[in-house]
Amino acid sequence: MRLFVAFDPPEDVKAALGALVEHLRPSAPDAKWVPPQNVHATISFLGEVGDERAGPIRDALRSTAARYGPVPTATTGAGAFPSPRRARVLWAGLDDPLGALVEIARGVAAALEPLGFDPERRAWTPHLTLARFRVPANAASLVDEAVVPRRAFVFEDLVLFRSRLARPAPVYELLDRFPFGA
Repeated sequence: MRLFVAFDPPEDVKAALGALVEHLRPSAPDAKWVPPQNVHATISFLGEVGDERAGPIRDALRSTAARYGPVPTATTGAGAFPSPRRARVLWAGLDDPLGALVEIARGVAAALEPLGFDPERRAWTPHLTLARFRVPANAASLVDEAVVPRRAFVFEDLVLFRSRLARPAPVYELLDRFPFGA
């Protein structure tokens, strides 16, 4: 099964970003736009994982989540990776003034490394993906046009998702939640 670990925003945040996506879609019809139900902040993509590894992954995530408290955040601004002029990903940012989200992402990477999952080489940036581009695109005008609605909320847990490839978009199945501080 294809697994990933993420922060899962509340439904009202997903709906607000879904409305933004619908507004932006005509400006980039070739982009792969993320449906609102799939909006999340990926912390670690684990890829194909055998059933026998699910237990140790859950244990690692449970113990990691227990070390942290809930994290207040808010949607803020738009951007693109690696840059607006050569974009592969269009995103909505997440406030992380104290670095708590980044610290949790590091904790997840450290907990999963002994299980054979290599940590990402790039620094993790708190964001919610809105669209992906098959080839690098000049998305500078999209970044300017994307007025991300500011929504304050709290991440209360880590989430383990299963991803099933489908058309027009992958289907994400929530497998488990690991509450912070539990």
